[in-house]
Amino acid sequence: MSKKAMHNDAVMTGILVTRFKMGQIDLDDLAEMAADKTREERCSAAKKVLEALSDSPDPLRRQGVVSTSNLLIQKS
Repeated sequence: MSKKAMHNDAVMTGILVTRFKMGQIDLDDLAEMAADKTREERCSAAKKVLEALSDSPDPLRRQGVVSTSNLLIQKS
């Protein structure tokens, strides 16, 4: 991965985290973004955010991410 692509991926990850915290997107939106392979940076960033949320100590978020991750597997 080139340095520019890594930077863009990090920026997109930050944007998605911010949008999630503000309530503009939810777990289903992140799952759809992660499943969409046409926009590589957003797909990669959404996968990273979902992974980070699945490691979250908050059981409600962790439970929602697990069910959403199953949705990703079914779409593939």
